[in-house]
Amino acid sequence: MVKANVKYDIKVHSAAIRSSIPYRAYRVLAVVGAVEFILISFIIVITALSKHKVTGDMILLLSVFLGIFVGSAIKLLFMNPVRAFRKFSVYYPNLRYEVTLGGDNIEVISEAENLRKTAVYSNARIVSARETLGYFKVNIAEVGSIMFSDTDITEGTAEELRKFLTETLGKRYTTKEGWI
Repeated sequence: MVKANVKYDIKVHSAAIRSSIPYRAYRVLAVVGAVEFILISFIIVITALSKHKVTGDMILLLSVFLGIFVGSAIKLLFMNPVRAFRKFSVYYPNLRYEVTLGGDNIEVISEAENLRKTAVYSNARIVSARETLGYFKVNIAEVGSIMFSDTDITEGTAEELRKFLTETLGKRYTTKEGWI
C-alpha cells in the first residue's frame, strides 16, 4: 500500500494544466502555426522577389496561418497555470488531499477550508497512469486525474507504486520524459 499526502500547490496545478489535452493541443497548434507562418512568409518573399508580384491567395494563406498561430498563442496565455491557480485557490483555499493506492481500492480524501470529502474507487476504474518529471498522474474513469509528486509519498515507496500500477494496468501505465 502506498499513501501520498499532497498539498495542492502551484506545482501540482501547473502539472495538471500542462498535462491536459486542450493545453497540449493548443501548444501543438501554436508551434505548427508558427512554423507554417514562417514557411509561407518565406515562400511569399521568394515569390515576390522573383516575380515582383504577390497574389491574393498567398496573402490569404499567410493570414490563415498567422491567425492559427496567434489564436493558439492567446489561448495558451489564457490557460496560464498561475492565473488559473489563483482562481482555483479562491474556491478551495489550502486544498490538501491524501491518496491511498493498493489492495482493491483507491481512497482519496480531499480537505480544504470549505471542503471535506472522502471517495473510494475500485482499481478497475483506473483508466491509465503516467509517470514523468517525478509526478504520477492516475486517471480514474468519470472522475478525472489525481496528480502527486514522488516526494509526496508518505507510506511506501515510489518503486512500490510503480509495481502496483504495472501489475494493475499493464501497458496502460507509462513513463515519459518531459511534461505529462
